[in-house]
Amino acid sequence: MYNKNGEDIISDRMKIIYICIFILFLLVIIRLWHLQILKGSYYNLLSKKNRIRFEDIYTPRGIIYDRHLRIVAQNLPGYAIGIIREDCYKENQCENSIKKVAYLINRDTDELMNMFNLGKKKGVKPFNPIIILRDLSFEDICKIDVRLSELPGVVIIPHPMRVYPFGKIGAHVLGYVGEPSEKDLIKFPYLKLGDIVGKAGLERVFEKDLRGIKGKKKLEVDAWGRILSEKVIERGRQGKPLRLTLDFDLETYIYKRMKNKAGACVVMEPFSGDILALVSVPSFDSTKLSKGLSKKEWIKLVSNKFHPLQNRAISSAYPPGSVFKLVVAMLAMNKIKDIKRYREYCPGFYKLGNRVFRCWKKWGHGWVNFKEAIKQSCDVYFYKLGEKLGIDGIANFAKQCGLGKRTGIKLLGESSGFIPTREWKLKRFHVPWQKGETLNVSIGQGYVLVTPIQIARLICSIVNGGKILKPKIIYGERTYLQGKLPVRQTYLNELKKIMVATVEEKHGTATILKTKGVVIGAKTGTAQVISIKSDEDRGKDVEEISYEKRDHAWMASFAIKGNRCYVIVCLVEHGGHGASGAGPIVRDVIRYLFSPKYNSRDY
Repeated sequence: MYNKNGEDIISDRMKIIYICIFILFLLVIIRLWHLQILKGSYYNLLSKKNRIRFEDIYTPRGIIYDRHLRIVAQNLPGYAIGIIREDCYKENQCENSIKKVAYLINRDTDELMNMFNLGKKKGVKPFNPIIILRDLSFEDICKIDVRLSELPGVVIIPHPMRVYPFGKIGAHVLGYVGEPSEKDLIKFPYLKLGDIVGKAGLERVFEKDLRGIKGKKKLEVDAWGRILSEKVIERGRQGKPLRLTLDFDLETYIYKRMKNKAGACVVMEPFSGDILALVSVPSFDSTKLSKGLSKKEWIKLVSNKFHPLQNRAISSAYPPGSVFKLVVAMLAMNKIKDIKRYREYCPGFYKLGNRVFRCWKKWGHGWVNFKEAIKQSCDVYFYKLGEKLGIDGIANFAKQCGLGKRTGIKLLGESSGFIPTREWKLKRFHVPWQKGETLNVSIGQGYVLVTPIQIARLICSIVNGGKILKPKIIYGERTYLQGKLPVRQTYLNELKKIMVATVEEKHGTATILKTKGVVIGAKTGTAQVISIKSDEDRGKDVEEISYEKRDHAWMASFAIKGNRCYVIVCLVEHGGHGASGAGPIVRDVIRYLFSPKYNSRDY
């Protein structure tokens, strides 16, 4: 075909086509050169990343044993559910899978979505799983596994599950584990979302030792994310084991004995500082908390008026009541010449100015000497003794005895208690100290606050010759001397005899503890929770007074038989009188400790 000028039109068009084809081939070649030569190594790496994945291998936490090597915290095979965003090819596919998972196992969708969103926020890589649920039951895993093909992005991950075989027993000491918070992720840089971390108790204190080191494995996957092969490239290491001084037989016995009460009981060996029991009631189930509570369950737990999460043995501070008379008595031995002959008359009250300070015994004790005042716990005698000694002397001496400061036990949240002084009162309330406040302090009332563990350490010091020992909860730790009671050994021996008389002799306030064949010494304490009882409540039985108005009941004791010696301190909140509220518990614990069954165990 030719145009008007006789030129070949087809030939010209073919030239243009050839040129276009040439340019296209040139572009393809340039692109291939760019992809395979210039950027070849980069895209090769990307393809490997799509094909090769690296996953953590979760290693079990260290096992925790009691003193007799019984397991009290262990690991069982468990599973977690994770979401791999890279395996979700459509928009909102991961979110839809999460909703289906929540429906299948009856979980709160919002909670799972929050975990997923938190993982994205924290920068979990798209090809790494974001763990949204841990410690699932086998039944729940089966429900998900059979529908896995319908759940893009969902993976089942083997994950050790933390279990506490004794349930609520020892929970405050052992603590529990859970998902790391934002603070945890900052404090422990090696943590990732989906890990577990100690949240309370020994699990928190010994977190670095217990958690161990995670391993790593390499996975080869196809285009659909299915695993073709896997290889372990780093072996993990299980956490270090931990052995406690606690005896969980004893813990169990005391826990059951104090069931339906609020309070604490401490059993210590006075010459080593070993704690055999550290019971706080009510308690909580460490396993349930470690698995994770729903929002509703958590609110119910923290709003419980009896505060089951509170470790009353070390974190709660109470007025010591008449147990504090032991401190005043030791100071009097130091300061008052021939204190054994010092006598006072108790008519049932003591008048200071216009105020009347009453004795616990309405009609009084009559004439009492030093021994009888301790044995019968005469308030009037100690009012007058406190007046002679003064608040400065009492406060300084109490602090030298280890009160008003933490014992140093290896648990978090220990309270220091409180010993008031003139300076503190003036600074806090801008008014001077009053004589009547000294009288209150002399019988363990007023501003004085102590913890059960502090009183246990004090009784240990009286028994062991004045050594103030750091309470030990880890088996095999060396005994650490924190100080000495500023009292002569002869005075301590005399005080121990009086404490024994309080149990063995007539009119002693702790005769309920008397046990054949066991030498027992004790001091009772009844601590008011309100400053003055109403006349309508005075003289009533404990059961007739409303719970929140009842006194706290203390019993501080030691028990010796042969070469075995224990200190047992019990506090029952709103338990009434020390002898009747805490006494029966301590008596039963002592009899259990020296029973043939307890001492013939074969481990």
